[in-house]
Amino acid sequence: MAHEFSTVAIGDLDPKPSAGSGTDHVDLAGELGCTEMVPKVWYLSPGDAMSYHRQAEQEEFYLPLEGPGRLRIGDEVHDIEEGTAVRIPPETPRQVLNDTEAGLHRWLIIGAPAVEDDGRPVEE
Repeated sequence: MAHEFSTVAIGDLDPKPSAGSGTDHVDLAGELGCTEMVPKVWYLSPGDAMSYHRQAEQEEFYLPLEGPGRLRIGDEVHDIEEGTAVRIPPETPRQVLNDTEAGLHRWLIIGAPAVEDDGRPVEE
Protein backbone atom coordinates (compact mmCIF):
# COMPACT_ATOMS: atom_id res chain seq x y z
CA MET A 1 0.00 0.00 0.00
CA ALA A 2 1.49 3.35 -1.09
CA HIS A 3 1.36 6.40 1.15
CA GLU A 4 1.18 9.83 -0.46
CA PHE A 5 3.44 12.66 0.70
CA SER A 6 5.24 15.74 -0.64
CA THR A 7 8.66 17.21 0.11
CA VAL A 8 10.47 20.39 -0.77
CA ALA A 9 13.89 21.75 0.20
CA ILE A 10 13.14 25.24 1.55
CA GLY A 11 16.67 26.42 0.79
CA ASP A 12 16.10 25.65 -2.91
CA LEU A 13 13.13 28.05 -3.13
CA ASP A 14 13.37 31.77 -3.91
CA PRO A 15 11.57 34.00 -1.37
CA LYS A 16 9.16 36.52 -2.88
CA PRO A 17 7.70 39.69 -1.29
CA SER A 18 4.17 39.40 0.09
CA ALA A 19 1.45 41.55 -1.45
CA GLY A 20 0.45 43.01 1.94
CA SER A 21 3.67 43.92 3.78
CA GLY A 22 6.36 43.29 1.17
CA THR A 23 8.05 40.84 3.56
CA ASP A 24 9.94 38.04 1.81
CA HIS A 25 8.42 34.59 2.17
CA VAL A 26 8.23 31.14 0.61
CA ASP A 27 4.75 29.70 0.03
CA LEU A 28 5.04 26.06 1.07
CA ALA A 29 1.31 25.44 0.48
CA GLY A 30 1.73 25.84 -3.25
CA GLU A 31 5.01 23.95 -3.36
CA LEU A 32 3.64 20.98 -1.39
CA GLY A 33 0.05 20.98 -2.67
CA CYS A 34 -1.48 21.68 0.77
CA THR A 35 -5.27 21.89 0.81
CA GLU A 36 -6.13 22.10 4.55
CA MET A 37 -3.45 24.52 5.81
CA VAL A 38 -1.29 27.40 4.58
CA PRO A 39 2.37 26.97 5.63
CA LYS A 40 4.91 29.67 4.77
CA VAL A 41 8.46 30.52 5.77
CA TRP A 42 8.96 34.25 6.36
CA TYR A 43 12.30 36.10 6.25
CA LEU A 44 12.66 39.37 8.20
CA SER A 45 15.85 41.44 8.00
CA PRO A 46 16.59 44.04 10.71
CA GLY A 47 13.91 46.76 10.47
CA ASP A 48 11.38 44.51 8.66
CA ALA A 49 7.88 43.88 9.97
CA MET A 50 4.83 42.06 8.72
CA SER A 51 1.57 44.02 8.76
CA TYR A 52 -0.26 44.33 12.10
CA HIS A 53 -3.31 42.19 11.42
CA ARG A 54 -5.86 39.67 12.63
CA GLN A 55 -7.36 36.74 10.78
CA ALA A 56 -11.05 36.33 9.94
CA GLU A 57 -11.09 32.51 10.15
CA GLN A 58 -7.58 31.14 10.47
CA GLU A 59 -5.83 30.29 13.67
CA GLU A 60 -2.10 30.53 13.15
CA PHE A 61 0.91 28.58 14.37
CA TYR A 62 4.19 30.52 14.73
CA LEU A 63 7.63 28.93 15.12
CA PRO A 64 10.85 30.97 14.98
CA LEU A 65 13.43 28.96 13.06
CA GLU A 66 16.17 31.58 13.26
CA GLY A 67 15.92 34.53 15.60
CA PRO A 68 15.45 35.71 18.23
CA GLY A 69 11.80 35.92 17.27
CA ARG A 70 9.84 39.07 18.06
CA LEU A 71 6.04 38.80 18.02
CA ARG A 72 3.56 41.55 18.82
CA ILE A 73 0.35 40.10 20.24
CA GLY A 74 -2.24 42.75 21.04
CA ASP A 75 -0.34 45.66 22.63
CA GLU A 76 2.66 43.64 23.89
CA VAL A 77 5.84 42.58 22.10
CA HIS A 78 7.18 39.17 23.12
CA ASP A 79 10.60 37.60 22.62
CA ILE A 80 10.03 34.08 21.31
CA GLU A 81 12.99 31.74 21.53
CA GLU A 82 13.93 29.56 18.56
CA GLY A 83 12.01 26.31 18.74
CA THR A 84 9.15 27.77 20.82
CA ALA A 85 5.72 27.25 19.24
CA VAL A 86 2.95 29.87 19.53
CA ARG A 87 -0.74 29.49 18.58
CA ILE A 88 -2.85 32.61 18.00
CA PRO A 89 -6.64 32.44 17.48
CA PRO A 90 -8.23 34.26 14.52
CA GLU A 91 -9.34 37.57 16.06
CA THR A 92 -6.24 38.27 18.16
CA PRO A 93 -4.11 41.06 16.60
CA ARG A 94 -0.54 39.99 15.76
CA GLN A 95 2.61 41.13 14.00
CA VAL A 96 5.97 39.48 13.40
CA LEU A 97 8.80 41.99 13.48
CA ASN A 98 12.54 42.27 13.52
CA ASP A 99 13.27 45.43 15.48
CA THR A 100 16.70 44.12 16.48
CA GLU A 101 20.19 44.29 15.01
CA ALA A 102 20.50 40.50 15.41
CA GLY A 103 20.41 39.73 11.69
CA LEU A 104 17.86 37.70 9.77
CA HIS A 105 14.83 36.29 11.56
CA ARG A 106 13.17 33.27 9.90
CA TRP A 107 9.70 31.98 10.89
CA LEU A 108 7.54 29.01 9.98
CA ILE A 109 3.92 30.23 10.08
CA ILE A 110 0.99 27.92 9.38
CA GLY A 111 -2.62 29.09 9.04
CA ALA A 112 -5.63 26.80 9.07
CA PRO A 113 -8.14 26.32 7.59
CA ALA A 114 -6.76 27.04 4.13
CA VAL A 115 -8.72 30.13 3.15
CA GLU A 116 -7.61 32.85 0.75
CA ASP A 117 -6.91 36.46 1.82
CA ASP A 118 -7.91 35.87 5.43
CA GLY A 119 -5.75 38.59 7.03
CA ARG A 120 -7.36 41.90 8.02
CA PRO A 121 -5.31 45.02 8.92
CA VAL A 122 -5.72 46.32 12.47
CA GLU A 123 -6.26 50.07 12.77
CA GLU A 124 -3.92 51.62 15.34
